[in-house]
Amino acid sequence: MAQFFKSMMLMTSALLVVGCMATEPARNGNFADGKTSSTVAEDPAVAFANKAGSSDFPYTEGYFGSGDNRLHYVEAGKGSLIIFYHGFPSFWYSWFDQMEALKGRYRVVAVDALGSGLSAKPMDLKPYAIDNLARQLDEFSRHLNGDEKYILVGHDWGSVLALSYAQAYPERLDKVIGMSAPPLNLFLSHAAIDKEQQRRNQYMQLFRATTLEMLQSRNAIEGARMLSYGKLAERGDITPEEFNLFKNALSSNEMLFAAMNWYRANIPPFDAVADVHLWPDPEAKIQVPGLFIWGEEDSVFVPALVDKVDGNGPNMRTVRLKGINHWTSMQEPDRATAAIVEFLGEK
Repeated sequence: MAQFFKSMMLMTSALLVVGCMATEPARNGNFADGKTSSTVAEDPAVAFANKAGSSDFPYTEGYFGSGDNRLHYVEAGKGSLIIFYHGFPSFWYSWFDQMEALKGRYRVVAVDALGSGLSAKPMDLKPYAIDNLARQLDEFSRHLNGDEKYILVGHDWGSVLALSYAQAYPERLDKVIGMSAPPLNLFLSHAAIDKEQQRRNQYMQLFRATTLEMLQSRNAIEGARMLSYGKLAERGDITPEEFNLFKNALSSNEMLFAAMNWYRANIPPFDAVADVHLWPDPEAKIQVPGLFIWGEEDSVFVPALVDKVDGNGPNMRTVRLKGINHWTSMQEPDRATAAIVEFLGEK
């Protein structure tokens, strides 16, 4: 997985010249024909989680919102609320190990992010803009927990959202945890001036230029699924059954395209970054207690940018995991879980 994003960049480039198979049908989303599937099937990952996990607090699923704003989520346990928000290209089950470890003491809720899993997949980019995602997240948290503060945990794009949400909505959180990606204002302001960061993130610009027709005509989904989860399966970080769940959750080229909308809606050309892109504000910092978990084998962001996360708030600190790459929640998951448990136990 260490070379996942580099491989995705090469794969996306190859879409321009290589080719051939037909697409799979879309599932549970909004696509080019403007239609929304009305069929809501039980998530097989929920059934598997209940079989594989402890039986004291079973997993249940639900939906919040409707149409282009519908979110699918899974929850278990009782106590103070923790919301988990995954990244690209994944779904709620990427948090299973952390949910299992915490559900005896907390109410753990993992979301299928907009454009992923069983949540809505609008073609319009506006719902994916980070201010709208943050507003949706805030409404969702109030639906679950009223005006009570909660704990927010994110990975990859979910980390970008979680840490940026903490900047914009400090009154809503007790604590925030980000994994593998910094808040949006830090990332874009650094990428605008750092050529090496631009080189590492060129795949984001390729995602912006990739059309649904490109993905469909080349059946890109097969390569994306193997690049995303193949190494995790080879190492035994996920079982064969779990590998099938992840492949099922990323089951079509349309779903891959929808997940890429996060990038299209929020990442401008790096030479065109302006203050308007640095949501919630160019100088915004994280005021609540925060933890950043970083895998030292991760090559997505340059060390200088990772170092800046600590300086983005008076109560931020970073835990670095040796030998771990970008999949911090799933590669040797007990290590990230231990860092979370320790942080949550601190006053």
